Amino acid sequence: MQSRNFSSGEPGPGGNEQERLGYSSRKPQRITITVSHSVHEALVEESFSQGRSLSNLASFWLEQQAEAARGLRSKNNQSPSR
Repeated sequence: MQSRNFSSGEPGPGGNEQERLGYSSRKPQRITITVSHSVHEALVEESFSQGRSLSNLASFWLEQQAEAARGLRSKNNQSPSR
């Protein structure tokens, strides 16, 4: 895999993308996102009702979506059997 310059989408110099970004290990990664006020309120309410932190709930939801997306890609890449 070639590394990419994310500002231009062009391949970046040296190393692969994961090494360049510093996440070749399997440890959890921290990200920062901006969400609308209504999404934030929904996350806060749901995290409170589940008794988990806002960060933990957001991470859980993102993991579920990532798994669903991988499943859809995998399903779409399979040729129909006839």
